Amino acid sequence: MIIQKDGATYGRYSLLAIILMVLGAGVLITGCGKKEAAKEEKQAVVGEKKEAGKEAGHGDEHKGEHEGEHEGESDVVTLTPEKQKSSGIEVKQVVPENTTIPLSATAALEMNMDRSAKISSRVTGKAVRISASQGDRVKAGQALAYLDSVELDQTWADYLKAQGKVELAKRNLQREESLYEKKISPEKDVLRAKQEFGEAEADMNLAKERFRLLGVNASQFESARKSNESHPYIPVTSPVSGVVLEKTVTQGEMVNPEKTLFTVADLSTLWVVIDIYEKDISRLRLGTGVKVSVVAFPDKTFRGKIAYIGDVVDEKTRTEKARVTIDNSSGLLKPGMFATVLVETTGGGTERLITVSEEAVLVDGTKKYVFIHTAPDKFKKREIEAGRTLGNRVEVTAGLKEGDSVAVKGAFILKSELKKGELVDEHGHGK
Repeated sequence: MIIQKDGATYGRYSLLAIILMVLGAGVLITGCGKKEAAKEEKQAVVGEKKEAGKEAGHGDEHKGEHEGEHEGESDVVTLTPEKQKSSGIEVKQVVPENTTIPLSATAALEMNMDRSAKISSRVTGKAVRISASQGDRVKAGQALAYLDSVELDQTWADYLKAQGKVELAKRNLQREESLYEKKISPEKDVLRAKQEFGEAEADMNLAKERFRLLGVNASQFESARKSNESHPYIPVTSPVSGVVLEKTVTQGEMVNPEKTLFTVADLSTLWVVIDIYEKDISRLRLGTGVKVSVVAFPDKTFRGKIAYIGDVVDEKTRTEKARVTIDNSSGLLKPGMFATVLVETTGGGTERLITVSEEAVLVDGTKKYVFIHTAPDKFKKREIEAGRTLGNRVEVTAGLKEGDSVAVKGAFILKSELKKGELVDEHGHGK
């Protein structure tokens, strides 16, 4: 019985041990599964983060690319074809052409002698008053100075004598006519009285003319005499409107007609006197267009036409003079300046050149540029090197090649659009 009891007990313990082993194994398996799941979940999160990082990096790369594109397109203008048409923008391909080379020559700017005057006194006298100074703008007929002269006094005396003779001759004529009507005096006395009256009137008119030549009105003298005032002085007037370029008289100075007291010139137009070499004379024609440039304003050109061609060749320089009248209403040009001129002749040699219209070339400081049509809606600013001006076209020595499409009209519109874009970029950067 004891043995059976021990066996049963042993059996029970064995069954309990097996149950515990099975339960432990289940717990162990469950724990491992959770660890594996947690590990896999962790790896998945890390992977997602990596993918997110990659995508974020990829976005940064694109951002950098876009920024680079934006930076590279700072000199690009975008306009729709419709906007280009409404703005009058025209594009033309660059094609080298055989171009006639204009005649280049040196020149000097001079006063327009048809609108200038060297003014002197009409008589010998004393400058009692100066009313104009160098640099003053004056009008035609304006008095620049006043003179007192012995000749003026002599003219006044002669005028008074003539006036007295006229009055006397007139009374004598009236008396002779009355006597003749009464049959007291013969007709010859009336005729002689008429002759004397006519001579007196002639002397009177001569005295008035002398006053006019002196620039004084006789009536002014008569008014001054009646009011016991000093007689008027002789005015020195300007025959043209313009600027007083030179003044050589001082108050109290004795002057005579040989001395120039003032030089007045209208500088709204100037003469460009060109030296043309003998070999080029045959290329000149009256009315030929000319472009004038000066060192003081290298970015400006002044236009005119040949109005005079000389008839004599200088023996020393072997050149002939030609003259152009140009507008100077801006007042930029000064007499005495040296200039370079391009004469738009039809003869002469030709060269194969790349040229664009003057309107296509824009200036930014010392640089010149054009706009290249790079896409249907895009224009890119490109710097060029300009050479000679050929009529209304400009030679391009660098920056363009055959086949480039250039905005030949409306370039200023593109320049304005580019400036607007720069202002927008600066404003955005500021934000």
